Amino acid sequence: MMARLTTLSPVGQKRQEGSSLLEVLIAVLIMSFGLLALGGLAAAAQQYVKMAQFQSVGMALASELGERMRGNVAGFQSDGYVRASAYSTAAVTVPPCANDTACTVAEMAAKDMAEWVNELQRRLPGGDAYVRRDTTNTLATDIWILWIDPDTSELSVAANTDCPATALTGAPKLRCMYYRISL
Repeated sequence: MMARLTTLSPVGQKRQEGSSLLEVLIAVLIMSFGLLALGGLAAAAQQYVKMAQFQSVGMALASELGERMRGNVAGFQSDGYVRASAYSTAAVTVPPCANDTACTVAEMAAKDMAEWVNELQRRLPGGDAYVRRDTTNTLATDIWILWIDPDTSELSVAANTDCPATALTGAPKLRCMYYRISL
């Protein structure tokens, strides 16, 4: 005896129509939100890379100033390397030495600071610095490197707490990095 296959007829069953189109629309919507999130992530990553670059430049410049101070300890001890003024992006004129063949320690310190500030302004957007000697340790100095972040978001606002208050007089939203140099 042979078995016979029978198929059930769709009597009483409703056919679903259009559900695949709805599923495709939902999938496209979810994928769109995912791509939007990836775009925002890429933009944030690019911003953080730029901030890291500025921090690296600031660290190199602070180290350079420390080396200039170590090369002129007498100028350092006479406060020749102090820059305790409010934020400014005005170019600094490099003063000449009175004697072309030899500079005094004060002239060398003034020349070092002017060249260093100009380099800082050239390498960082809106770059400036606030430098003061430590009153408790005669061979230490505090350096704040200031610059304007490319994005003035909440990251820049939070960074103002790292800046010395006297440096922020009338300044835009700045990013500050603090360094301590010991001779």
